Amino acid sequence: MGNMKTYKTPNMEKILKPRWEHKPGFGMSEKFVLHHRPSFQQSTVPEDPNLLKELGIKKGDEVLAIASYYASWASALAKLGAKVDYSDISKSLVNWSRKKYGKLFQKYICSNYELIPKKLEEYDWTFTFEACGGGSGLPIAYLRSLLNKKGGILVYHLRYGKAKKKMGSKSKRYPLIVKTLSKIYGIKFKIKQIKIKSHRFEKPTTMIAHKVHILKTNKKARELAQQDLNALFSNKFSQENLRRLDQLSKSISEEYLKEKRITN
Repeated sequence: MGNMKTYKTPNMEKILKPRWEHKPGFGMSEKFVLHHRPSFQQSTVPEDPNLLKELGIKKGDEVLAIASYYASWASALAKLGAKVDYSDISKSLVNWSRKKYGKLFQKYICSNYELIPKKLEEYDWTFTFEACGGGSGLPIAYLRSLLNKKGGILVYHLRYGKAKKKMGSKSKRYPLIVKTLSKIYGIKFKIKQIKIKSHRFEKPTTMIAHKVHILKTNKKARELAQQDLNALFSNKFSQENLRRLDQLSKSISEEYLKEKRITN
């Protein structure tokens, strides 16, 4: 008999467990208290004609925007020439955005971001601005971004002093996600700081610093990512699947993992 080996894998049942959904006009405080929000926008709103170039997106690129919230960034990408599908887990926000933006977006998708895209090369890019879930489902969403023609992009804006705490763990989780996926699937990544002409809530437009994390996929990575996603959602693993998913699990919080034992 062979030796039994234990691997850690993402616990999709726990990761996909229903969560609180944002509703237009309401937010959740750091202490998990529901409160009214003064403005229907994301934490920064880009107004920069060079935004696509700064992010490495070309006009005409097919972009899946995940956790799009009030679509401040998704709409900016679309207005500058990208072909953008809006998605969010909140049905209320999807309906609000459909009413506000109409035909600006190609599609409006209500879904967990761990479940999209579903097909190989359906999009050029997966994009998010300040999505939560870096220690739970976001690594799975960006594993899916490897199915794309080009890859995935994660962005957050740099805050300083006391405001830095509002970013939670994003400054650590985002680079961990791209570095981990790069190592496992043999793909290139880039992390850079840029300044984008934008504004925060009711404040004047200015140049605001943002951190951009870019994953660039390739044919081999697409194939391996598809194999691992199929295994993860069917619960039928080869040892190679488990080896890669065990490495991916290093970017996920322990509470969202489970153990899988297999005989060598």
